[in-house]
Amino acid sequence: MPSPRAPEALQVEKLTEVGRYALGIVWGDRHDSILPFRNLRRACPCDVCADTREAPVSPESERLARVEILGGRSVFLRWGDGHETVLLVDEVRDLCRCARCVGEPDYPISGR
Repeated sequence: MPSPRAPEALQVEKLTEVGRYALGIVWGDRHDSILPFRNLRRACPCDVCADTREAPVSPESERLARVEILGGRSVFLRWGDGHETVLLVDEVRDLCRCARCVGEPDYPISGR
């Protein structure tokens, strides 16, 4: 079971677009996440997305058209194809795959 996070670890301080492929998030605990749009779209919990998770997707379905924080607890994402996704902030934080978040803080690049 993962250890509980400090409350500031679930506060979104800043959202930025990273190139044309990812959402950058600065968290309240000063951690930076870069989340590829593809990973965010595949995390959509709706029935339609769950049923087609492995199917090829159009470029528009992975183009972020709008993002906003809802009440500090959820992230709203509107995609280029018109689909909308709402994820809890802790679900978004769980999508971070950096070395620190996956438990490899001492060896982020080489694996040694």
